[in-house]
Amino acid sequence: MEEKQTARTVTFWLRPELEKEIGARGDNRSFVIHRDMERLYALYGRSLREVGLSLPEAWFLADMLNGSLMDATSASLLWASAEDACALDGLDGKWELDGKAFVEKLKGLSSIQAMALIDAAERFWQATAKSTETEKSTEAGDTMLRTFFGAALPPPEEGTK
Repeated sequence: MEEKQTARTVTFWLRPELEKEIGARGDNRSFVIHRDMERLYALYGRSLREVGLSLPEAWFLADMLNGSLMDATSASLLWASAEDACALDGLDGKWELDGKAFVEKLKGLSSIQAMALIDAAERFWQATAKSTETEKSTEAGDTMLRTFFGAALPPPEEGTK
């Protein structure tokens, strides 16, 4: 049986510049925010389908973005963060991928694609904070990663999830 969800009121803080942007889109703030969030999440989903990551690339991004704070401006420099993660932290070796090729792949992303990947990593870490199995070698971690990076990853091989 599916649980019925009802709309509810939430309160949150808005920076003045964001409040101005919302106001420019209509007088009913609740409607504008709801509509725009739906649009944003639909764009993230479409963008993930366009990216095409390998599972090690998704693990690299999740690892690199763990605890990071990236906004709409810094998202376009996702490739630079990956370049640093290879040079300074050896993440390309850890996840067994060609770091230079991966950085070049990230350079080719649109801003919305980069933001979708960042969002996927943030959702992954939010969910794993409640879980106990997130290591590279665990099937549970791979499954969780596939949940959030979804369409950006190839389908799992036969016999795996």
